[in-house]
Amino acid sequence: MISAKRLRVHVEALTAHGPRFEDLPGVPACLRYVTDQLTAIGLKVRVERYGGELHQVNLVADIEGGTSDDAVELCAHWDTVDGSPGADDNASGVAGVLEAARVLREADLPARTIRFCLFGGEEAGFDGSAAHQAFITAQTESIVFEMIGYTAAHQRLPEELAGFLEPPERGDFVALVADERSQELLTRFARHLEVPSLPLVLPEFAQDVALRSDHVPYWEAGRRSLLVTDTADYRNEHYHRADDTADTLNYDFAAGIVKAAVRTITDLAQ
Repeated sequence: MISAKRLRVHVEALTAHGPRFEDLPGVPACLRYVTDQLTAIGLKVRVERYGGELHQVNLVADIEGGTSDDAVELCAHWDTVDGSPGADDNASGVAGVLEAARVLREADLPARTIRFCLFGGEEAGFDGSAAHQAFITAQTESIVFEMIGYTAAHQRLPEELAGFLEPPERGDFVALVADERSQELLTRFARHLEVPSLPLVLPEFAQDVALRSDHVPYWEAGRRSLLVTDTADYRNEHYHRADDTADTLNYDFAAGIVKAAVRTITDLAQ
């Protein structure tokens, strides 16, 4: 159902033109590629601009629900830092959204809208996802892919979680991070996973550890959102570097995560 080979094709295409940063060539190439991929499966892509620059844009596509204005969103950010092609951060997440969209497009009409969101401005402080909050209902909820392709022999944990979690020795799991409001999303997602996972409902004292991606504006707006991550620089030595390239990723691992997302969204949209 979910193709690891197709995920790799997407990552290679998204990283082919270099960093997806401000006015660099990687930005229009990425936006064109994402639009073409979603259009090819019959989805209408709309542009959400949150500023006057080319890179200040979100791309959004819906599978319209039959009975509800609320949506279940699958999200990833397409931008990178300057100097990095961003295979894991976050072409892996964008590839996951595109592959999930392909599969979900073939499903029966959902009761709730299923929405695919590719955000700009994550690396600048979640500008795109923050602007997106003005366009959605109060009950809209999201799953956010933030780096889903890297595995490693060793794993670190944030110092803030020392003594709270037993640290895994290997970086071969996906972390599912929720606030208390979003715990049900975590439970549903974990139920469908076939790869190792570390589910974490963040205690209040450790909230700042996870305030690093596009789930944050959802939490701040009182909406449910689940962060799905390979833990970024706590595992990936290529994080924000020029060697964050397509050949460093584990696409079978990423495919397992995307498969769980498809199953979770199917449940939530019924």
